[in-house]
Amino acid sequence: MRYIKYLFLFIIYMVNINVFASTNTYTRTNDNLLVPEDVTVTSNNINDILKTPAVSSSEKIYDFADLYTDNEEKKLYDSINKYIKNTTIDASIVTTRDLCGFSIDNYAYNFYDYNNFMNDGVLFVIYVGSGGPSIYMANSGDTKGKVFTIYTQQRIKEILSYVYRDISVGNYYRASSDYIKILQGYFNLDRNTEYVVNDKGKIIKSIPWIEIVILGLALTFIIDSIIYMKTINNMKKSTLNILENSIDKETLMVKRND
Repeated sequence: MRYIKYLFLFIIYMVNINVFASTNTYTRTNDNLLVPEDVTVTSNNINDILKTPAVSSSEKIYDFADLYTDNEEKKLYDSINKYIKNTTIDASIVTTRDLCGFSIDNYAYNFYDYNNFMNDGVLFVIYVGSGGPSIYMANSGDTKGKVFTIYTQQRIKEILSYVYRDISVGNYYRASSDYIKILQGYFNLDRNTEYVVNDKGKIIKSIPWIEIVILGLALTFIIDSIIYMKTINNMKKSTLNILENSIDKETLMVKRND
C-alpha cells in the first residue's frame, strides 16, 4: 500500500513538472474554428485558420520551440503582463520550429488574428529553422492608432536589429527580455519619433540632419561673435594705452611727438 502511495505521488510530480513552461494548444475543426467573434470566416481564410495554432490568449509566452527554462518563461510572463497593464497594449512572444506552411510574417498575423487577443497589440515571433533563426514583429489594431504610431516600421527594424544579435548566438531569453524593455521604453517616450535604439539597446534622441545644420550655424555665429567681441575689446585696450602714453600726467596735456 505504501508503494502505491509513492507511485501515486511520483505520477503527480511527473504530470506537474514543467507545467508553467508547457504550452497548451486546442484543436480547430470546421464545426468549431475557435476564432474571435469579429473574424469573418470565408473560403479564402478557412484553411489558414485550421492550420494556425489555437491557444489561450492569457498565456502570452508560447514557447513551442522550448527555448526558455521554466524560470525564464515565468520572468518573461511577468514582464510582458506588467507591460500590458501599463500600456493597455496586448503583447505576446511565440517561439516555434514549425511555421505551419506560412511565411514568418503571415504566421505572426494569423496567430494574432485567429486567437482572442486584444485589438491593439504586438506579437514577436522567433522561428528556429535549419537555416538559422528568423524573427518578426507584427502590429495589430487601427493603422492610425497608438500601436502603429508608437511602433513604426523604422522602430521595429531597430528593435529587431538589436535583439537579433543575441538571437543569432542563442541568447533567446536575453533577446526576449530586452525586446519587452524596449517596447515599454518606446511607449514611455509618448510616440516621439526623434528617438531611436542605440547599439547598447538604449533609447536615445536622434538629431535630424537639418537640426545639425542649424546647430552648426548657430555655434559658428556664437564663436564668430565671441572672436569679434574679443577683437573689439583688444582694439579698445590698445587705443586706451596709446592715449594714456600720450597724456602728460602732470599737466593733463597731450604730449607732442616733435
